[in-house]
Amino acid sequence: MAALRQAIDAHCRACIFDPLAPGTWREQVAACASANCHLFDVRPVPRHCVKRGVIQRDAVAAVRAKLEAA
Repeated sequence: MAALRQAIDAHCRACIFDPLAPGTWREQVAACASANCHLFDVRPVPRHCVKRGVIQRDAVAAVRAKLEAA
Protein backbone atom coordinates (compact mmCIF):
# COMPACT_ATOMS: atom_id res chain seq x y z
CA MET A 1 0.00 0.00 0.00
CA ALA A 2 2.91 2.36 0.71
CA ALA A 3 4.07 2.04 -2.90
CA LEU A 4 0.63 3.10 -4.15
CA ARG A 5 0.59 6.14 -1.84
CA GLN A 6 4.10 7.07 -3.00
CA ALA A 7 3.03 6.78 -6.64
CA ILE A 8 -0.04 8.99 -6.08
CA ASP A 9 2.03 11.54 -4.15
CA ALA A 10 4.67 11.61 -6.89
CA HIS A 11 2.07 12.01 -9.66
CA CYS A 12 0.27 14.87 -7.92
CA ARG A 13 3.50 16.61 -7.00
CA ALA A 14 4.79 16.39 -10.58
CA CYS A 15 1.45 17.58 -11.93
CA ILE A 16 0.87 20.73 -9.89
CA PHE A 17 3.74 21.66 -7.58
CA ASP A 18 5.47 24.96 -8.36
CA PRO A 19 8.44 25.61 -6.05
CA LEU A 20 8.23 29.33 -6.84
CA ALA A 21 4.57 29.57 -5.79
CA PRO A 22 3.47 30.00 -2.17
CA GLY A 23 2.75 26.95 -0.02
CA THR A 24 4.14 23.48 0.42
CA TRP A 25 3.64 20.86 -2.24
CA ARG A 26 0.87 19.27 -0.15
CA GLU A 27 -0.89 22.63 0.23
CA GLN A 28 -0.66 23.24 -3.52
CA VAL A 29 -2.00 19.76 -4.26
CA ALA A 30 -4.80 20.23 -1.72
CA ALA A 31 -5.77 23.44 -3.52
CA CYS A 32 -5.96 21.60 -6.86
CA ALA A 33 -9.34 22.23 -8.45
CA SER A 34 -9.08 19.54 -11.14
CA ALA A 35 -12.06 17.45 -10.08
CA ASN A 36 -11.82 15.61 -13.43
CA CYS A 37 -8.59 13.97 -12.26
CA HIS A 38 -9.04 10.31 -11.33
CA LEU A 39 -6.82 10.85 -8.28
CA PHE A 40 -8.70 13.92 -6.99
CA ASP A 41 -10.41 12.08 -4.10
CA VAL A 42 -7.17 10.44 -2.95
CA ARG A 43 -4.79 13.36 -3.56
CA PRO A 44 -2.33 14.12 -0.78
CA VAL A 45 -3.35 16.98 1.50
CA PRO A 46 -1.90 18.38 4.73
CA ARG A 47 -2.71 16.19 7.72
CA HIS A 48 -4.89 18.83 9.34
CA CYS A 49 -7.22 18.57 6.31
CA VAL A 50 -8.10 14.93 7.08
CA LYS A 51 -10.39 13.62 9.82
CA ARG A 52 -11.07 9.91 10.20
CA GLY A 53 -9.63 9.25 6.75
CA VAL A 54 -11.88 11.77 4.96
CA ILE A 55 -10.65 14.96 3.33
CA GLN A 56 -12.39 17.91 4.99
CA ARG A 57 -13.57 20.36 2.32
CA ASP A 58 -13.64 23.33 4.70
CA ALA A 59 -10.01 22.75 5.71
CA VAL A 60 -9.00 22.45 2.05
CA ALA A 61 -10.92 25.66 1.27
CA ALA A 62 -8.94 27.41 4.03
CA VAL A 63 -5.67 26.19 2.49
CA ARG A 64 -6.80 27.40 -0.94
CA ALA A 65 -7.71 30.82 0.50
CA LYS A 66 -4.32 31.04 2.26
CA LEU A 67 -2.48 30.35 -0.99
CA GLU A 68 -4.58 32.82 -2.97
CA ALA A 69 -3.93 35.55 -0.39
CA ALA A 70 -0.15 35.01 -0.51
